[in-house]
Amino acid sequence: MRFPILAACVLVACLVAAVPVPAASAGQDECPPKKKKPEGPPPDCSKCSALPMLYRELLEQEFLRNLFKKWVTEKYGPGTVELMQRRAKELLDQAMKGTTTVRPLYGVLAPQGTGGSGGGAAPAYGTDLSHKSCGLVEYVRCKKTTGDGKEEVQEVQVPITPAEVRAKLCEPIADYVLAHEGYHQKTCKASWAEHGSDKFLKVDYVAEDDLAAYEVGIGVLRQHIAKLARDCEWSGSTNKRKPDGTMTVPTPDEILKLKDNVRKTTGQLRRKSKP
Repeated sequence: MRFPILAACVLVACLVAAVPVPAASAGQDECPPKKKKPEGPPPDCSKCSALPMLYRELLEQEFLRNLFKKWVTEKYGPGTVELMQRRAKELLDQAMKGTTTVRPLYGVLAPQGTGGSGGGAAPAYGTDLSHKSCGLVEYVRCKKTTGDGKEEVQEVQVPITPAEVRAKLCEPIADYVLAHEGYHQKTCKASWAEHGSDKFLKVDYVAEDDLAAYEVGIGVLRQHIAKLARDCEWSGSTNKRKPDGTMTVPTPDEILKLKDNVRKTTGQLRRKSKP
């Protein structure tokens, strides 16, 4: 069975390649979409006020890492790649939004005005495992006119370069995405060299590969958060690193306090005045 994409997602993280697609909306390009140059520089995540957003991203990635770790460890999960990735999206959606039986993922860091929800999980970037080049792709939605004249939105994968990713995303998120997908690309090329085809794409392979890729990317993201937090007057922890080797980061309550600080620039830090 061919399943060509493993996807790391940005701000709303998931693994799903095939998700329900909404009706066409204004402003979406016709399929196939044309590449557009970014208008202006990439977003800036270097301010203390970016800490909650970065932490929410970390919570999403760690949620998925833990989910795949459970499936890999127990060897009792969805029976197909498509079902596994669809289930990962559904569970992340529930955690992001919170339900009567599922505690909201973000807690005190939930975006204001969302009632604890951060929206829905949707793929952003991925690795094409169906070809030995193991290329990096971006998920893009575009409009297509069907034979009966109706418009529908399709989700397609468009090749993208690391430089183009960095032009679209702020540095911590770009580093996370490229670390995650870089792991997929490395193992993908090794598997193609060993097997000579994409027949290595089994459920166990995908689950274990995604678990490892999330662990690599999470380490990068935690390092960015820890550095920015220290620059924003976080006193740090007695243990700079967790047992797994990743950087220790502030608690969500500490993040809320740090976000109103002004990052160190000349060796001094000042707190924003509040009304």
